[in-house]
Amino acid sequence: MDEQPGLTFASAVELYIADMRALARLTTERSADEYRRAILQHAADAGTTDPRATTRDDAKRTLRRWSHPNTQRRRRSMLVSFYDWTVEEGLRLDNPARQTRAARGRDPSVHRLTLGEVRRFLAAALPGKEQRIAYLGVCGGLRRNEMRLLQGQHFAREGWIWIPPELAKGGRERWVPVIRDLEPIARDIRENTDPAYYVLPATVWVAGDRGRLRPTAAPERPCHAKTIWHTVRRIGRRAGIATHVHPHLLRHAFAEHVTRQAGLRTAQAVLGHATIQTTEGYLAKPSLDELARATATLSFGALADGSLEEHAGDLPDAAQP
Repeated sequence: MDEQPGLTFASAVELYIADMRALARLTTERSADEYRRAILQHAADAGTTDPRATTRDDAKRTLRRWSHPNTQRRRRSMLVSFYDWTVEEGLRLDNPARQTRAARGRDPSVHRLTLGEVRRFLAAALPGKEQRIAYLGVCGGLRRNEMRLLQGQHFAREGWIWIPPELAKGGRERWVPVIRDLEPIARDIRENTDPAYYVLPATVWVAGDRGRLRPTAAPERPCHAKTIWHTVRRIGRRAGIATHVHPHLLRHAFAEHVTRQAGLRTAQAVLGHATIQTTEGYLAKPSLDELARATATLSFGALADGSLEEHAGDLPDAAQP
């Protein structure tokens, strides 16, 4: 192995991230920060600054930080990737993270919106920023970070929303077709937003009459991610939706609809999924509306007031009381 006596976790992780960026394996600062935090947490658990001195037990100790198996699997994959890099670079002979057993994945529990709830949500959004957020999420399936970084230039091609590599998760450029419901919003953006300005601008407070502060849009700056989060929650409450509505739930609603209506390959391309298996997840279970339609005519003949419907004659003789 190469002798690098000054190598530490802090320096190694930066070299690792630089290499992953060069290979287009890490494409956003957010992903890089996530890997950096996980690896440095592991260094703290191991009680050493030298990535060549860690063991399988150190990796297991770090993974015990997280109780949810899906989180464990995600963090383990980060450690495996980092230690694979150390082996490739000649810094280690083995990968201690690969010597641990991966947790069994668990299907995530995701609330699913009905078609009626989606319509109420869109109807409850106020004109302006609220409608842009609501329609881009539900009718475009955009991720929160994609949404907040969109500029007028990304709507320049009529009928399409361009998601360039620097905005997209995993650097996967895609073109999102503007469906009929989204057309008025896309037209308003195209006609009224400068190509270099943000579709969802930040809000700043400036001094107005008599020195009073008033909110003003700053189109040269994007809004904060929390702005989108709070706006979606506010619209959901106004729409009377019983569950907590968040931005990614809007993407799920779009994904479920487009997968069933347009097919897997089209949905994968529009959603920007890395693998078709991710898209297939939206067909794994019937939608809530499909369940409602399938059971609409089912009845045991028992009413809530304790009375019985007159269906006894429809039962086979052996089933009669």
